[in-house]
Amino acid sequence: MNKHPHLTFTEEVLKRKAELRPQKDNGSGLQRHEIKNIIFFNGLLLLNSNINEIRITYVKNDHWLLDYTDLPVFLGLYNGFLVYANNIRLDKKEISDEKLENLLNKKIQMDHKINQSYFGSLRKDILEISYDDAVLAGTGKALIHWNLNTKFCSKCSLPLELRNSGWEAYCKACESSSFPRTDPVVIILITNGSQTLLGRSYQFPNKLYSCLAGFIEPGETFSMAARREVQEEVGIDINNIKYITNQPWPFPSSLMIGLKAETDQLKLDIDKNELEDAVWLSKEELKDLLTGNSNQMVPARPGTIARYLLESWVQNNI
Repeated sequence: MNKHPHLTFTEEVLKRKAELRPQKDNGSGLQRHEIKNIIFFNGLLLLNSNINEIRITYVKNDHWLLDYTDLPVFLGLYNGFLVYANNIRLDKKEISDEKLENLLNKKIQMDHKINQSYFGSLRKDILEISYDDAVLAGTGKALIHWNLNTKFCSKCSLPLELRNSGWEAYCKACESSSFPRTDPVVIILITNGSQTLLGRSYQFPNKLYSCLAGFIEPGETFSMAARREVQEEVGIDINNIKYITNQPWPFPSSLMIGLKAETDQLKLDIDKNELEDAVWLSKEELKDLLTGNSNQMVPARPGTIARYLLESWVQNNI
């Protein structure tokens, strides 16, 4: 268990420089900065590993990998460099997914500048990736996902035009714009005295338990959404709801809003359509779980907001 819990994707290292988004790469506002590119392929990110951590593999504008990309998104200014996220296109008429991946991996191994690189899962490597790189990778992943899923106008169904370096999708017919979306989610640490409630979703990895969470619906405040979600999932009422922290979560595009709440009810009425299981744990039991001393359960991973809430409560910080 970490004595100083950390939230991944929250370092303020990226200057977004929105004023540069309308400009092209050769625009006057961009010429004085060197450009670095990060590469995505089927949701995976080009990474490399060293002794202590996993880092993003950056490539310059003249790199051969960019010949396979067709979706550049401007992320902002980082350490004096302009950073773009690029997505490798996949035209199934020309080459299959598997064949393209094999081709790229072979060419990467032959390139002495990046031959230690590989396409890795940001979600899987969240524990090892550097804090700074996590911000760039998370922002890029969310924007690439939005662009790939925002191809046609929701009003007239005609194709959309990419504008502002990937931050706007414009419909010429309707003269309307769509912008990257963020879905707010409440995640709640629920306590009853010295006990806290953990739930298990059907989609979770084996044995994993976490705090209850749910999307905020139109017309709801944080507190309203938290009360509704908890009542729907486990049938208890919560009170004394307090905001703790928040975290962008690029799987695919959420903003996690961490709350702490109390209840005087222990009996659970679990909605099996929502949760596979939910249990009360004492603070000591949770401490054992967080330190890996449980064979029956696995806690939320370090770097996540759920883990931050649980560790902070065990350490009496919230």
